[in-house]
Amino acid sequence: MRPQTYEDATESALLKSLLRGRDQLENTVFALLDPDGEPLTRGARSPRMTYRTVDRFAAALRRTAVRYEADAAPIAALPVVRDLRLALNVAAADLRPLVVVRGADEDAARALAAKVASFAWSKLGVGRFHYVVLADEQTFEGLTPEVGVTVVQPEAYGRGGDVLAHVPASAGDEELGAQMVAGLCSHDVGEKDHEQHVQQGRRARIYWQHGDLPPTDEVESGRRRRR
Repeated sequence: MRPQTYEDATESALLKSLLRGRDQLENTVFALLDPDGEPLTRGARSPRMTYRTVDRFAAALRRTAVRYEADAAPIAALPVVRDLRLALNVAAADLRPLVVVRGADEDAARALAAKVASFAWSKLGVGRFHYVVLADEQTFEGLTPEVGVTVVQPEAYGRGGDVLAHVPASAGDEELGAQMVAGLCSHDVGEKDHEQHVQQGRRARIYWQHGDLPPTDEVESGRRRRR
């Protein structure tokens, strides 16, 4: 799960409860939770802090999965980011295309999201996109997705994006899947050097404006005070 540390006050309270012994959240949280949301590991900043190596992390995931496989049910819900602005930022950071699911109203958006979810969890789609579901006309930096399913190439810093593919809400499963694949193939992954990306953003005075909460990372807070 990708935590939205400073974007959601309720989620931030949960994340802070996992980091026992720390007074403030920083910008990342890691813990393994069981299906009821109870922690299986002590909270940390990253998997590396808990397991040290990728191989040890993978082995721990396999051991944990075996305990729950017998009762596991297929995942049906679409994993979504809460709004267009944040979704573009997350997709840009992860170098993935963003799929915008927009319905004419909440019921239509929910039904369309269920159609997209069947592809999202297929072998072809899993792990390749980020998703946001809209039931109204959200506009961000000139991007106003139409009703239907739109695949977007985010701008490097999440400030808007370009449409790669689109299908109307009436599209069938085959057409929907084909256009999502077309958008994925058109997506320019590019390369990103983290330090260079951050430095260029600072020179251009590009800063993320947090949602519900101010940042509590002392280093980041100091930079913002000096900008």
